[in-house]
Amino acid sequence: MANSLRHNKLLSRISAIENNLLPAVKISGNYTKKESDQIRSYVILVHAEIEAYFEDMASEKIQKSLDLWKTTRKKSNCLLSVMTFCAKDIIWDNKPDKNSIESRINKTVIHYINLLNKNHGVKSKNIRKILLPLGVEESDLDQTWLNIMDDFGKKRGSFAHTTHSVQSQIDLQSEKNRIDVQIIPEITRLDGIIRNLK
Repeated sequence: MANSLRHNKLLSRISAIENNLLPAVKISGNYTKKESDQIRSYVILVHAEIEAYFEDMASEKIQKSLDLWKTTRKKSNCLLSVMTFCAKDIIWDNKPDKNSIESRINKTVIHYINLLNKNHGVKSKNIRKILLPLGVEESDLDQTWLNIMDDFGKKRGSFAHTTHSVQSQIDLQSEKNRIDVQIIPEITRLDGIIRNLK
């Protein structure tokens, strides 16, 4: 089955970042300060692209579910799941329409989209907060991959919030392998799951 357009955009963007930033792999691992900064920038930018991918996919999926309900009143598991996960966090004020189903659905979807907009990261806690309310099952999330995402998030945080002088030598091949071999294939699998949510 074909990947989503958003997934293809993610892969294209990661490829462009690699081409624009990464120096040639050095077996010695001795990169110049400029090359080390380029590798760190690569990790930070790829992290941002992955984060945006999950947020965009979730936002698009729930918006389509809401639009479908509004136009056809067709039930959606995505909408039901978001209602189940998020309704408990909403303060239902005393507005006259607080008991209308349309008002409750709209307010819950807006709440979920606001949570997506406030997301900062791709660690396992972030992935769960994005995908579980949408209807992805916990059993669909590979625990090894979630651990890799936790490490990836920590690495990105270290690069973004620690001065160069206290950072250890970075290994380009390890960072590329983490992204290309350990992270992206699982995102591709999850892309299919997200697309198939009804």
